[in-house]
Amino acid sequence: MSKPKTNKTKKPSTPKAKATPKKVKPASNGKYPDAEMSAPMKAALEAVATMPVGKVSKLEAIVELLKRPEGATIDDIIGVTGWQKHTVRAALSHALAKKRGYQIVSEKPANGYSVVSNKPEYGKRVYRIAAPAQSNY
Repeated sequence: MSKPKTNKTKKPSTPKAKATPKKVKPASNGKYPDAEMSAPMKAALEAVATMPVGKVSKLEAIVELLKRPEGATIDDIIGVTGWQKHTVRAALSHALAKKRGYQIVSEKPANGYSVVSNKPEYGKRVYRIAAPAQSNY
């Protein structure tokens, strides 16, 4: 004969303790002076020290485009950022003008020729930064 099944209730699971992250040792802790490092290691450390600290953000790239004397069109900014047109317009009006305090000027060529390329590109507005950023604080 088989044993009759009993209704056993499951015990509630208890949360497991999280593993503590391992401590990272500093690169140079005084145990190994520079004289004991190999030449390739010294060269690698020097190369790392000369590397740029960080990459340029997309908003900083837009600011650089707008600071040019010829300014930038929406298409120029799309080419740099990969954003869509409505996102570029929002960045110009909100992130740069309102948040960072830049005065952005929009010009539409009267003769129908783009200032940027001297080709007939009707309706292409050119955006520029007219004044440096003002602090909002």
